[in-house]
Amino acid sequence: MAISSISYSTIAHSTEDLGRVGRALQALLPVSMRPTHQPSISEATGHHGNPIHLLALEIKGKTEPTDAFEYLLRLLPMADRLMIRDQIMTYWDGRSTVFLRLDKQSCLTGRPRLSTADDVIRAKVSLLGGKHDVVSVLDAFELN
Repeated sequence: MAISSISYSTIAHSTEDLGRVGRALQALLPVSMRPTHQPSISEATGHHGNPIHLLALEIKGKTEPTDAFEYLLRLLPMADRLMIRDQIMTYWDGRSTVFLRLDKQSCLTGRPRLSTADDVIRAKVSLLGGKHDVVSVLDAFELN
């Protein structure tokens, strides 16, 4: 089973270095993809009227999304990969998308890990095709 797209998004607060947060998104991609995939940046206003930036990065195509996802899996600690496998229903929407939340600070240091906190990089992994069963999803993640 192939991945049809993978996207990353996060918020950069006014106290954060926008370039550094953008580089953290790119660091989730294989080195060969980084020059051709730059994050889009838009300005917004936070809940308390403070300026924030929304960063997003999406990978589409025949093989690039699968390559990018395999790279992300290799970056994650084994404990996180096993957590995805063991708790797949927590991450999978039951149809064709898996949602992961990555600790932003760990991504900034090049060692991403799963997080349940608020300040995260969100990963949305869309599987090619329609509704899948759990075994197919695990197979797509090479975690079964």
